[in-house]
Amino acid sequence: MTVGYPFVSEKATIILEEQGKLQMIVNVKATKADIKRAIEEMYEFEVKSVNTMLTPDGKKKATITFEQSDAAHEIASRIGVF
Repeated sequence: MTVGYPFVSEKATIILEEQGKLQMIVNVKATKADIKRAIEEMYEFEVKSVNTMLTPDGKKKATITFEQSDAAHEIASRIGVF
């Protein structure tokens, strides 16, 4: 499992609404290329970039930017974030 679940917080919601970026918790060993490939296969939207960081509790958070401006909103509604 490369991609886990959406990271939902007040800041993540603001980033989604203002910048159209989706934040997900992913496998710690997953590379940016692995995450990009998995998101494109799961949701059928082209990924522009992936930025990752480790959270203080040892989880890996990926911020995903899409080529289409409405892709993050569409995915968020599909997986039930809104």
